[in-house]
Amino acid sequence: MAQAAPEETRGRSDARLLDWQASVADALVSGGVTVAAYVPDTRLQGILARLQEHGLLLRSLTREEECVGYAAGQRMAGGRPVVLMQSSGLGNAINALASLVVPYRLGIPLVISMRGTLGEANPSQVPMGRATLPILTTLGIQSARLRTAADAEQCTRGVMSLAFEAGECAALILEPTLGGGRESI
Repeated sequence: MAQAAPEETRGRSDARLLDWQASVADALVSGGVTVAAYVPDTRLQGILARLQEHGLLLRSLTREEECVGYAAGQRMAGGRPVVLMQSSGLGNAINALASLVVPYRLGIPLVISMRGTLGEANPSQVPMGRATLPILTTLGIQSARLRTAADAEQCTRGVMSLAFEAGECAALILEPTLGGGRESI
């Protein structure tokens, strides 16, 4: 069975935009991000909608390791990519991160929407929610936990500086307290 081509989009979206989502997206754009690779997630839609408003190329892929591989290629070609995913997808991306991005210091920022933490109702999300931060730490990927809209721009800029200037993969962790979907606390 033939696989469908990855979706590329430019333009506008009608998704409801929260302040923190706009701040994250605007900081990504002002920091020079050239392309966003992502696996669709409800909490990421506002960020993606704002990136579309800026005319940024969005690359929707089916698996998180594809996003990391695509971003690695973009980075090696001189681009400034960002990868957006849900925490449950981090497990799919471990090999690409650990064998390519981290050892070769490709410096890719990750935006990770957390699931499986305090207040989670879906038991299948809990194991990766519990493991996300330890996995990132074990791989040497620094993370900034975004809990309030007021910190969105500063945290995003910090993660991008680690990635693009220091050459270190870094993660922005979107905590459920921000809102935007699946919050239950």
